[in-house]
Amino acid sequence: MVSALSTEFEKSKQQVAVDVSCAFCSGKSMHLVMDFGEVALAGGFLKKADFASEPKFPLRLFFCEDCYAVQVVDVVDPALLFQNYFYFSSAIRTLREHFVDYAMEACSRFLNPEDATVVEIGCNDGILLKPFADQNVKTLIGVDPASNVIDTIRDPRIHTINDFFGVRVAQQIEKQYGKADLIVANNVYAHIPDINGVTQAVADLLKDDGVFIFEVHYLGKIIESLQYDMVYHEHLYYYSLISLQKHFERFGLRVFDVKPIPIHAGSMRYYVAKKDSNHAQKTSARVEMLAKEELSKGYDRKETYARFREQVAGRRDQLMKLLGDLKKKGRSIAGYGASGRANTIIQYSGITLDHIDYMIDDAPAKEGYYTPGSHFEIFSNRRLSEDRPDYLLIFAWGYFNEIAEKCQSYLVSGGRMITPLPEVKVVFVPTKDSDL
Repeated sequence: MVSALSTEFEKSKQQVAVDVSCAFCSGKSMHLVMDFGEVALAGGFLKKADFASEPKFPLRLFFCEDCYAVQVVDVVDPALLFQNYFYFSSAIRTLREHFVDYAMEACSRFLNPEDATVVEIGCNDGILLKPFADQNVKTLIGVDPASNVIDTIRDPRIHTINDFFGVRVAQQIEKQYGKADLIVANNVYAHIPDINGVTQAVADLLKDDGVFIFEVHYLGKIIESLQYDMVYHEHLYYYSLISLQKHFERFGLRVFDVKPIPIHAGSMRYYVAKKDSNHAQKTSARVEMLAKEELSKGYDRKETYARFREQVAGRRDQLMKLLGDLKKKGRSIAGYGASGRANTIIQYSGITLDHIDYMIDDAPAKEGYYTPGSHFEIFSNRRLSEDRPDYLLIFAWGYFNEIAEKCQSYLVSGGRMITPLPEVKVVFVPTKDSDL
């Protein structure tokens, strides 16, 4: 939330560290993938009074030819990004169900729950730790820097630490609770400026036979589906398996299994252990298969990312043409899903009040705020029944089925939905009078 920090960070240029050397290997063979220009922070929802003082930051995506890491090089002070945070995982039903299954699998595969210690990096509102608690895991520790989010947990079974995870916090946990049987990090391992320091902390905190599991958006899906909307300042890294193998090797760790998952329109679950552990000695054949597939698709070559840039520009142009044509016909359009991904699409594409009228979001905490950069007012989904727009532009397209189910009456009554990715298309319930 920009308003809470605007006086503390008056000069935006002083809040971003720009280094075109690789965050992983310090290599200098860095190649530009995309330059988004200067944009407002994707999570910087604000009030109207704060429009004039809203900071903007450069946003550039690079590929390292030495270790294959894809990364944002413009690193914003994490205190500005995460001190107040508007993303509450439990607001999304699909995620709640996903994390229940996740906890059950981890317990059955790796833990003796009654004697286990589990640490979560970036625990958010406890969406995963609570299912672990329901599995009777003995000791649960959640770490998260967003005080407004972690303070909502209020579960006596879960110990919380309101801080950034790193070597110091890992030492604090070890001193108080001992080493961890399992460390989990879901959709946060891409958010960490000091990625080497955090990986070292994971290696230090893990028991010799412990397991580190993390989920993160998968580079392969980003490339194949042109998911440029995943790129914003919170998301510093875009992982392939081949880049992670190089990274973990430097810390005595090894990826021993992988599992594709549909969350966030295409993620990967990575299973990591110490290289001399039993887990690492029994590495799944899936790991070698995925590494070979990535090499065959050119994830180690700069030309792949040049093509991605060109294709993304084409997809953007298709969306803007559709929105422009609809507005010329006098159609009303609202956005649905005021997420970080939405803000990247909006700012990169140049979507303004000439294209959509307002935003709808299911998270109560966002109602009454405005989107960063574009300043669309955010309403709850009650607005659909009060002012039925002709079209909804579904920015949260990865949860399209859930949104369509929730908005069934809107569709049945003639409302239409637009997806910006992976294809620009219009979805509606056909009638004999159907047209654009």
